[in-house]
Amino acid sequence: MKGSRILAYILKAMLLSAVILVMALHPIHAEAAEASDYIKIGLKYGTNVMSQSIQSPDGFVLGSVSENGFTETLPLPGYQELIATVQDGHVELRDSGGVLISADIGINGCLMPYGEGDHCILSVDGQRYRGGILLKVSNNTLSVINYLTMNEYLYGVVHREMGQSNPLEALKAQAITARTFAEVGRGRHYENGFDLCAVTHCQVYGGCKDEYASTTRAVDETDGMIIRYRGEPAEVYYHKNSGGHTQNSEDEWSTRTPYLRGVPDAYSPEYTWQVTMNFDTLYQKLLQAQLDPGTVKSVAIGGRDGSGAVSSLIIQGEKGEVELSKSRIRTVLGNSLVRSRHFVIGENYTGNLPSGSNIKLTMLSANGMKTVTDPGTIHVLSERGKAQAVVVTSLSLTKGNGTVKLEAPEKEPGDFDDSITANRGALILTGRGYGHGVGMSQDGAIEMAKQGMGFMDILNYYFTDIEVD
Repeated sequence: MKGSRILAYILKAMLLSAVILVMALHPIHAEAAEASDYIKIGLKYGTNVMSQSIQSPDGFVLGSVSENGFTETLPLPGYQELIATVQDGHVELRDSGGVLISADIGINGCLMPYGEGDHCILSVDGQRYRGGILLKVSNNTLSVINYLTMNEYLYGVVHREMGQSNPLEALKAQAITARTFAEVGRGRHYENGFDLCAVTHCQVYGGCKDEYASTTRAVDETDGMIIRYRGEPAEVYYHKNSGGHTQNSEDEWSTRTPYLRGVPDAYSPEYTWQVTMNFDTLYQKLLQAQLDPGTVKSVAIGGRDGSGAVSSLIIQGEKGEVELSKSRIRTVLGNSLVRSRHFVIGENYTGNLPSGSNIKLTMLSANGMKTVTDPGTIHVLSERGKAQAVVVTSLSLTKGNGTVKLEAPEKEPGDFDDSITANRGALILTGRGYGHGVGMSQDGAIEMAKQGMGFMDILNYYFTDIEVD
């Protein structure tokens, strides 16, 4: 027994000497990217995680993260696995054999891969990630956070949000929109110790397994580009399919945002859905939302917004009436069931979406002003010289120093028959589109790219009066 303890002391002394030698031969290097370039993505948090194994083929570098970036403190080459464990409110670090590496890595302790290059990847639960793994304790539970550059993060986002096989220009539009969302969303999970989560609440992020040549190219070729409104980063959104018309921000939520204006969307291909929900299930969903009209007797559409989407759903119960408005319709009934607010009650989608803007185009001629068309839609040439349809919501005519801006009238909902009421024990909804409808339609962006339009054409179509730089 005594001989074993002596051997252990000798091995620890040899390990310490080796680390000192490595530090001399492999000086601690500063990160190439600026600290502001990095973002923190929550992989695990808020669950009862007490221990986490992390792997690296070439070893680790232990350090800490601050507003100045990552600071290295101890290189650990040759360790292919380390285990972080919560101990008395802090993180303890051991090797795979149980040997203590650090009794407390600090409140912002972080593991980076040893060495440099694309082969330097860390693994968590068999999933590979770029950058480092930040380990924090919250409510005596371990939070596992990926600390990496913005572009490295986007490499693992674009395919999950759009799909790597789509046209490059659509992927570029997605990359810029996702980068802008992430930049504006920094600190969204501040109380959890990171910026964004890795699921649909923020943006879906899959790490290295979701990297492809096409999506990496889209990120790299738009490096640093974000969407701005009057010089400031814009709070942008995107969704799968507009159902034929995107939404004004205030029609979905509450705040009017000038660059989130609804537009008729002929580019989004038809996406139809139907759901049947019996009144008992509907009643349980209302109770879960702390709404209790009593046993459901009938359901009717109470109104539509300017895009033709349902703005009000009236549910009559034996004890009273409940009205669901705007986004709360889908939130209460289920976003995956009621896929958009472009729906009708019944088995057939009746009615039409609002027509395009109605602006009289005028031109100056030798004989004075002359009205030449009243189309609502005009055709212009894109950056690549392709003819594309543009729905006119405003038009500025300039001559000399004078400019006249023509605005489209407010659009009215289409010709829907909303007299139908569900009153036979079940609610049948038939609809079009998928998502909240605000901002960029991903299906529409893909179709525009297939027609030869560039990412700037796409972004300027779905976002109003923006700049991209």
